[in-house]
Amino acid sequence: MTEVTLIGENLAREGVEFVFGGCLSRCQSCEIKISCCGLKKNRWYRIVDVRDRTHECKVHEGKVKVVEVNEVPLKTAIHDKSLVEGSMVTLKERKKCSNVDCENYRLCFPIGIEFGGKYHIEKLGDKIECPSGNTLRKVELK
Repeated sequence: MTEVTLIGENLAREGVEFVFGGCLSRCQSCEIKISCCGLKKNRWYRIVDVRDRTHECKVHEGKVKVVEVNEVPLKTAIHDKSLVEGSMVTLKERKKCSNVDCENYRLCFPIGIEFGGKYHIEKLGDKIECPSGNTLRKVELK
């Protein structure tokens, strides 16, 4: 589902992906905060269209542009135990991993993930070779 929001004009390009971190305290007195603060906190979004309209902003350098965005599935790695596409899964807190050079580290600890949160498995991906010996699989979650 496409949603309309505002983003700094330097970032306002089709295809740009970002995590919405929530509204800042400076935004509370803004007349157009409803346009900026309507997205889900800690979720990934992709800009699908940039409109010509701009607005002044207390937070971004310069102005903000009106953009249309779609929520992007969260890509992560989870333990491969009877995973079924279309089912719900609760992501449990992960043990710390000291192997930050691992090519899959960002999949195991992606930005925007909420441990303890329930997600819908959109797509099952390939199994992952984990240097620590964990049995993991790539998934896309919403």
